[in-house]
Amino acid sequence: MLSVAVKRRCRRMVWASGLCLAFAGIAAAQFVTTSFQNGADGYSGTFDRRVSDRVADEIDGSAIPSYYLDGYKADLTSPDAQGLLRFDGIIGSDPRQIPPGATVLSAELILTTSLAGNAQTSGPYGVAGMLQPFDSTTSYFADFSTQTEMGSRGPWWQDGSATRPVGGFGFQIQGGTDSANVASLVQSWVNGAPNYGFTVQPGLGDTADEEVGTADGWAIRTTGYPVADTRPKLTVTYTTAPVTISTFQNGLNGYAGTTMAVVRSGANALIEDTTHPTNPERTEDGATLDQTFLDGVFFSGIDGTASSPDDLALLKFDGVFGTRAGQAPMDKPVVKAWVVITTGDTHKDARSSGPFAAHAMRRPWDVTSLHSSFGEVNGLQVGEGDIGPVLDSPDGYIRGAEVWFDVTDYLERVRTGATDYGVAIQANGTADGWQIHATGSTTPDARPRLVVYSADLSID
Repeated sequence: MLSVAVKRRCRRMVWASGLCLAFAGIAAAQFVTTSFQNGADGYSGTFDRRVSDRVADEIDGSAIPSYYLDGYKADLTSPDAQGLLRFDGIIGSDPRQIPPGATVLSAELILTTSLAGNAQTSGPYGVAGMLQPFDSTTSYFADFSTQTEMGSRGPWWQDGSATRPVGGFGFQIQGGTDSANVASLVQSWVNGAPNYGFTVQPGLGDTADEEVGTADGWAIRTTGYPVADTRPKLTVTYTTAPVTISTFQNGLNGYAGTTMAVVRSGANALIEDTTHPTNPERTEDGATLDQTFLDGVFFSGIDGTASSPDDLALLKFDGVFGTRAGQAPMDKPVVKAWVVITTGDTHKDARSSGPFAAHAMRRPWDVTSLHSSFGEVNGLQVGEGDIGPVLDSPDGYIRGAEVWFDVTDYLERVRTGATDYGVAIQANGTADGWQIHATGSTTPDARPRLVVYSADLSID
C-alpha cells in the first residue's frame, strides 16, 4: 500500500498537471483529463458567437479569427459585447467524453488574447453558464430581456438567462493564454442539466447611467482562428470513483459554524492606530456585515501612510470533519476543497481585476484581532509565520460573481492533525478594492461557503 506521504505527493501532482501517473499503486483510471478544442484530436463541437448592443457587431466566431468583447458605457462610446461559447458532445460514454454522473475535479475554460490592435485588457471579465440555447441567429436584444430600464443586458444572472458568474479573467496581455475555473458549471451538466455553454461578459448594472463593468475591450481568438491550438479550449479532470461532497455555509442545513473577521489597517498600515478620526485600524465581525470591501495596500509615503488600505478577511469553518450528517468523513482524504466568496452587487466598484489570494492562517485570531495583532510587522506575512504560502490566487471578479479559492492542501492538513486556524483572503499585489458578501449577508446563498470533496482514490 502507498504511504500517506506518497499519496499526498501524488494528489498535489494531480492538481498541478491534471493527471497523476508518477507513482505505482495509483489507479490511473481514477483520474482522467480530457480536452475539447476545435481541430484538436478530431473534435469539432465548439460553437461561439459574439452578441452586442450594437447589433451590427454580432457575428459567429467561425467567420472571423478574433473578436472584441467590451463593456457598456453610459455615453454609448463602448458597447456591451459578450462572447457565447458552447462545447457540444462533451458528455457521454466515448472514452474521450465525460461520463454522466462523474465528479468533476477541475475544469478550465482557456482563451487566448489576440495580437491585433489593443487586444489586451485590464479586465475583469466573468464567465457564467448559459441558461438558454443560442445559435447563429441569437441576438442581444431579441433573445435576452430584463425587467430593468436597460431593455437588455444580454445573458445575465439577475435576469434568469445565465447563472451567477463562477470564473473570470483579469489582466491580459497580447498573445497571452489564460484560464477560468468553470468546474461547478461542467459538474451541473454532468449531473444532467442542459449544456447551453458559457457567456464571457464584463458585467452590467440596472440602469442606463450605471457603469459597473469594465469598458476596457478584450480581443480573443475564436473558433475561426487559423491555428487550432489557440482556439477556445475546455479542459476537464474527473473521476468516476465514489466521492462524498460536503458543503458548509451559515444558514444552510442548520449550519452556523462560520467565523469571519474583516481586518482593516486604517490610515497607516504599519502602526497601530485605532483613534484616527476618519480611518482607524479596526476589525469587524463578519456576522454584522452584509456586503463589505476588501482592499490591497498602496503606500503613499515611507512612513506607512496608505492611499489604499490593507483590508483582509479571516474565515474559519468549525465542525468540518466527523461522523454526523453533513460532515466530511475523517477517514477519507480531501481530494478537493474550495472556499467560495461571492462578489457584491450594491456598489458600482464591486468588481475587481484582482488578484486576491487564499492562505492558511498559522496564528490564532478572533473577531477582535487587529491588523497590528500579527507578528512584528502589521498585517499578514508568510515570512513571519502569520500565514502559509499562497494556496490559490484567481483574478477577474465581476459584479455578483462567485470566486472559488482552492484550499485543498490546507484542509487535508487539518484532517490529518494540523491545528485549524482557518484561512485568510487578502490582496495579492493589487490595490483594486473588491466588494464581497460577508457571513451576515442578507442573501443567504451568497455567504462564504466551504465545499469539500472526500474520497480514497488509492489502490493496494
